[in-house]
Amino acid sequence: MSSTLLIGSDNKDVRDFGATLDAELLALPPVSDKGGWDWAAELETWRDRENSGQQFSRIVVAAWAEHLTAGPAIGLDPRGWESRAEQPLARWAVALGCAVSRCAGGGSIVAVVEGPTALECAGWAPETAVAEGVRALTRSLALSEGARGVRVNTVSTPARFPLVELVHPAPPLATFPGRLDHEVAGAVRMLLSPDAVGVTGGIVHADAGRAWR
Repeated sequence: MSSTLLIGSDNKDVRDFGATLDAELLALPPVSDKGGWDWAAELETWRDRENSGQQFSRIVVAAWAEHLTAGPAIGLDPRGWESRAEQPLARWAVALGCAVSRCAGGGSIVAVVEGPTALECAGWAPETAVAEGVRALTRSLALSEGARGVRVNTVSTPARFPLVELVHPAPPLATFPGRLDHEVAGAVRMLLSPDAVGVTGGIVHADAGRAWR
C-alpha cells in the first residue's frame, strides 16, 4: 500500500500524476451537470463517507478539471459561472477538508492548484478565482493545523493551460515551461519530504520560470 494519498478528480491527468508520485488515488465524485446547487448533495455524501478513512502522513490534493476551456467572463451567465467557479471551488474545499481529516499528526498536505500566470489569465477569470481561493484555503489550514504538527503548502502550476508567447526570451531553465511529471511532481516531493519540516503556508510556483512572464 502506498504511503501517499492523492485526493483528486478521477481523470487521466490526475491518475497519471498520481502514478508519478506512487500515490493511492481517492477519487472525488464526477463533476455534475446538475444546476441549482443540487450537485452539492453529492459532495456532502462523499465527504461524510470518506472523511473517516485510513490516516496518511503524506496527502496530495489535485481537484483538477477534466477539460480547460477559455472564455470571457463578461459572457458567462450564472450557470456558466457556477460550473466553472462555484462547483470547482466547492470540490476543492471538500477535498481539502478530507485531507485534513485523513492527515495524521506531524504529516504534510500539498495542494497542487492549477491557474494561469498573470500575463496569461485573459479568458480564464473563473479558473483564476478558484486558484486564488485554494491558495487562501491552504494558508488558513496551515494556521489551524500547525498545532498538531501538520504542514500545508501549495504548488501552483499553469502546466495544462495554453502557453501564450508574450515575453521573449523565455526564462533560462532548459525545461521551460515545465511539466506535471517532472517539475511539478518534484516540488510536491520536496514539500512532502521531512527536509521541508519548517515550511508551511507556502506557495511554490513549479513552472520553470513561467510565472516570471
